[in-house]
Amino acid sequence: MRCFRELPVVPHVTELVGTLQRAGFEAYVVGGAIRDLLLGRAPKDYDVATAATPEEIRAVFGRRQARIIGKRFQLVHLMHGGELIEVSTFRRAPKSSAAGGEEDSDHLITSDNDFGTAEEDVWRRDFTINALFFDPVKSELIDFTGMGLADMERRVVRAIGEPRLRFEEDPVRLLRALKLVGQYDFSLEQETENALFSSLGLIRRASSSRLSLELEKILASSYGDRHLRTFHDYGFLHYFLPELDERWDSEVVRYAVDLLAVRNERVAAKLYRNSVSLAMAALALPFVEELHGHQPGELWPYGGRSFDLISSVLEKVFRPQQMINRMTISAERMLRLQPLLYSRDTEHNVAEAPGYAHGRELLMIQNECIWHRDDLAAAWPPGRSRDSRPRKRRRNSRSRHPERRRPMPPPGA
Repeated sequence: MRCFRELPVVPHVTELVGTLQRAGFEAYVVGGAIRDLLLGRAPKDYDVATAATPEEIRAVFGRRQARIIGKRFQLVHLMHGGELIEVSTFRRAPKSSAAGGEEDSDHLITSDNDFGTAEEDVWRRDFTINALFFDPVKSELIDFTGMGLADMERRVVRAIGEPRLRFEEDPVRLLRALKLVGQYDFSLEQETENALFSSLGLIRRASSSRLSLELEKILASSYGDRHLRTFHDYGFLHYFLPELDERWDSEVVRYAVDLLAVRNERVAAKLYRNSVSLAMAALALPFVEELHGHQPGELWPYGGRSFDLISSVLEKVFRPQQMINRMTISAERMLRLQPLLYSRDTEHNVAEAPGYAHGRELLMIQNECIWHRDDLAAAWPPGRSRDSRPRKRRRNSRSRHPERRRPMPPPGA
């Protein structure tokens, strides 16, 4: 199904698509950007799909501008209009997914570089609402499945083809389906929902690096609290973040998710940037309080054993996902500062400490969530922490090795 539709695609993406078309290649804006534009939202980023192979894309735009990446799924990172845009070549369904049948492992996609046509590319995608193609040059919207636009209007997540097979091919689709439910308040189509419930254990087959990256994306967004609630409601959190799932109904986890929700509200309101390490610290903070024997909102004494406890909590809360070292280190720093910031400590040069800006924001989040004190914001003016300043690359940097870092000195030192 094809129809004329005006969608406000940014000019440099329209120019990119036009450049490929003038070079003789079919090209469209695809994926989540179309979904967001139809919902009246500004897309976070744009993806383009084309009939050109990665080598042909690079020939059109030049080697300096276009870089081929990936093995399992080869695509091009293209700097265009000051933005990094992913450009993929149309694929057809890999042979492993054609047979259907006996063992889940028979269907797991390990290579996905069989090039095809635009319509073949659509039928190998995950959900109908993610399979809409848009030509911004002609203002033409294409719905090859015939269900994508209707599902958008009904706010339904429907797997393309046989749902169980889609999840067997790539178990990370389980997570992505639930992210759509949580972020957009969509519902799962019945067959897709049934297949999801029966396939949750397949997520163990996904690589740890992909799952850790998905967690980073969740924490970097302003919808992380909704995603976690949806994951719990559907039983997925048990596999993804078992520590949170096991204690979901506890006061500690309720407070942790509330802190994350306030952080997300402040990000959405552009009061602070969408730092992953800040989201990590917000989720971990109530667990640190509990380990010190304190109730939610009762910060622990500064120094002493608290530094080791903070490190152990961050590891435990996000297990089995493995967060990048620099994010974990940044979360530790801002958590260490909380008792000093709350008590308005004047003995330490807190405003010059690494992580002060993030630490202050975490304090503001707690204040908005539970304390409601009028004096804290005035006591600690916004500042630019060392974490946000440009860094010079150094060999054997201590920041890569948390075990080598020296703790902040105890009071009076």
